[in-house]
Amino acid sequence: MQAANQAHITVLFMKRTLKNSFGQTYLTITYDEKNKLIHNYWQGMLSVENVKQGATEVLELMKITNCANLLNDNREITGSWNQANDWIETEWMPRALNLGLKQFAHVVSQGVFGALSAQEMHRRVGDRFQMRLFNDINDAKAWLKGNP
Repeated sequence: MQAANQAHITVLFMKRTLKNSFGQTYLTITYDEKNKLIHNYWQGMLSVENVKQGATEVLELMKITNCANLLNDNREITGSWNQANDWIETEWMPRALNLGLKQFAHVVSQGVFGALSAQEMHRRVGDRFQMRLFNDINDAKAWLKGNP
């Protein structure tokens, strides 16, 4: 019984931080058990490799937590990540769907290039899972909470 409780506590407070080759954080992934979501907080200029590595880590956390709701927070992104959309569509989406992805709330960056990248991803999602774009993180969280 003690071991089971310890495992639960580990999942409850799970957080991962990824850094680029310059030692700067580009992604913080947090499991929010209370709200039943994984919060992905992306920052800075992202390379395709950063997106792939970060998105793969998100899949790992989905697997560990059995969480099907993602809050993708791009408010602090600078520049485009559009060049990663092919990989997201062909590699990441099928794996996320296999892990039970149901809802994807995406808070767009203020910059035009990041917003265009999010719109392109939204177009590629189609009807595979529920994805909505938001300008406000609280609206995104409310949508995820209101759609169990």
